[in-house]
Amino acid sequence: MRNLARRALLLCGVVVALVACSPAYNWRTLNLDSVGAQAFMPCKPEYSTRDIPLLDGASTVKLHMQACDVGDATFAVSWLNVPQGQAAPAALERWLAASLAGAQVGDAPLVSDWSVKGALPAKRYSAQGRRHDGQAIAVDIGMAQRGPSVVQLAIYGGKPTQRERLEFWQNLAWQP
Repeated sequence: MRNLARRALLLCGVVVALVACSPAYNWRTLNLDSVGAQAFMPCKPEYSTRDIPLLDGASTVKLHMQACDVGDATFAVSWLNVPQGQAAPAALERWLAASLAGAQVGDAPLVSDWSVKGALPAKRYSAQGRRHDGQAIAVDIGMAQRGPSVVQLAIYGGKPTQRERLEFWQNLAWQP
């Protein structure tokens, strides 16, 4: 009986330790109202906006961002509407280049098609980059477009499981 009690206590301790060390995923839907899309985040994000230059150098566009951290991974959703008279594909390429440079990606990323409901085109880019402190990280960025609206999903660093990555990537959708 004493051995059974010790084993039960040990098992409880192991379970508590594993739960305490596991990142907490608390999935929620985000409405990206200004572009008419929805995304899925694994944690409660912080929201910010900023005006960024696009193609002509004279005008700016409002970039919306929501990001949060789960363990060592940063999950981010960003979106904008390209102003009339500017080419959305060119804006998408410039935004991607700025994102890869910000993550200190040196080599060309691996590119793959990405299926996003209501979007065309959509691509994912995977590479190795560096945090601002020089630590090597995995960088996974997805860019999707519908008309003048562009959405970027990104995971920087960490080791989310395949299931957690799928939850994040498969749940971006434009509303009908």
